[in-house]
Amino acid sequence: MTEVVAEKEINSVSAAEFFRQDAEFQELMLNLINIHVVSELYGADCFEHSILRAPTPEMKQRMARTVMEEYGHHLRFRKLMEELGLDWQEYARKKGHLTTFDTPIDNWADQVVFMALVDRAAAHQFRHFTRSPYEPFRRAAQETLKEEYGHVGFGMDGVKELLATGEGRAQVEAAVRKWVPVGLQSFGGDKSKRNDLYRRWGIKQDTNENMRAAYYEQIRGFITQDWGIDLPRDFREIYAPDGSDQERAY
Repeated sequence: MTEVVAEKEINSVSAAEFFRQDAEFQELMLNLINIHVVSELYGADCFEHSILRAPTPEMKQRMARTVMEEYGHHLRFRKLMEELGLDWQEYARKKGHLTTFDTPIDNWADQVVFMALVDRAAAHQFRHFTRSPYEPFRRAAQETLKEEYGHVGFGMDGVKELLATGEGRAQVEAAVRKWVPVGLQSFGGDKSKRNDLYRRWGIKQDTNENMRAAYYEQIRGFITQDWGIDLPRDFREIYAPDGSDQERAY
């Protein structure tokens, strides 16, 4: 059950109105915008190496398009900083990238499973951001979500190809063991104070705990049924949230 948090009454906010809003709202929005400025650039740099890892020209082309879109996400969210008259580089120096990129992408199986699972976790978050009261961020999230769905689909296609051989299946299973905990972690801590604030201002609509549980139920379904890889019913056997807020999570 979702914990009830008293929501603030706030209408759609334009860039021109941003600095007239409550300081708490400003801080929360700038935190989210900035983590995307930093992480989309860092992630694109990580993904770029996988263009040459892709096994066929067709997959190389799709991977190159994905990298292009990731750099586009950086530019999209960077523009939100710039239209507020803020130096994005100064803010970026104070903010680390999302912890999802602390784990290295080592091979092609890593890359496609990352897109199928970890990009899917990002999409779960972006569905909330598309209802944000800050109009420029809401519009950027809507545009980005469409592309994230494309990246998830690309990952699923890549996994399907790998599962066709015994060697590929073994690579996928190893990548699943690696990336499922990363996807679960990306939702942040349980009973998060920051999540309470996001929900208070209508930036998110659910707790980290509920989002994580819904995500795991979804991925466990297709990993066990379609990919033929066993996962426990309870995700806590794979990843146990420690209850703390995480600065480099959504």
